[in-house]
Amino acid sequence: MTRFFSFLYSLVFVPIVFVMFSCDNSLEDDKRFAEEKKIESYIAAKKWKYTKSQGVYHIVIEPSYGYEVNVDDTVKFWFKGYTPQTQPLVFDTNIKSEAITASLDTNIRSFEPISVIVGKTDLITGLERGLLSTRLNQKSTIIFTSDLGFKSQIIGPLSAWSPLAYDIQIIYVNGKGIQAEKELLSTLSLSGYNQFNSGLYFKTLVNNTAVFPSSSSIVYGWYKCTLPDGTLVEEVTTENKEIDLADNILGALKVGFTLISEEGSAEFVAPSPMCFGKNGNTIVAPYQPLVFSVRLDSIK
Repeated sequence: MTRFFSFLYSLVFVPIVFVMFSCDNSLEDDKRFAEEKKIESYIAAKKWKYTKSQGVYHIVIEPSYGYEVNVDDTVKFWFKGYTPQTQPLVFDTNIKSEAITASLDTNIRSFEPISVIVGKTDLITGLERGLLSTRLNQKSTIIFTSDLGFKSQIIGPLSAWSPLAYDIQIIYVNGKGIQAEKELLSTLSLSGYNQFNSGLYFKTLVNNTAVFPSSSSIVYGWYKCTLPDGTLVEEVTTENKEIDLADNILGALKVGFTLISEEGSAEFVAPSPMCFGKNGNTIVAPYQPLVFSVRLDSIK
């Protein structure tokens, strides 16, 4: 077995085994239900918050406003694969320090970011689905039941019917949607705007005080959101509206308000990951940056 194949075997290539029978559906459902209960207990013990999509649990460890991974995107990432239990069994990683800690054979592993094309590279189902919940520069944990992993197969040190967890850090993502948005952003007049690490292009209009809200503040103010061509997306219609920055509001507003001083105002352009992302909505297309005019009247 080559060094490259050994490294990728448990992560990328789905082993081909022909099974001559299938379990009763009710038994498969019972197994999945039992495994999900164990996974949720594991998550609860960690005091993590999670989302669940297509049977895959996703936990954000370190958030970011980077681009979301989409089908057909080229993605590079660091990973650690292990079993989600009190004493996890680490079975694969491309991080040398993790391999050493787990006493994995460092001679058959290449400690470089792994590169895949989502939806084309032959990943195990749970990992492929889980990647679609991740973002550039975000650290995440994805966990899934054995039916989305290796099922009854014994892979390396893994037992049959093992639920799996992967710690993932996306370090590169690119695709047609991302390229199209970057081209659009390059055509906008952004002179006088400062770009922050979040990706937000920000321009202060009025700066009256040295008092700024935090990301958990309740503020009072006004905002208008448009497409770059001026098409209205949303506008606050009441003066001095109460806005809770800790609520589930657009990342652009959450970050933008914290950059405005009390009694100040600003304009900013937000890339799609801070707005409606890769999916868009009924008004906003996927990978659509938005323009905001914002006024902060007071902080509660």
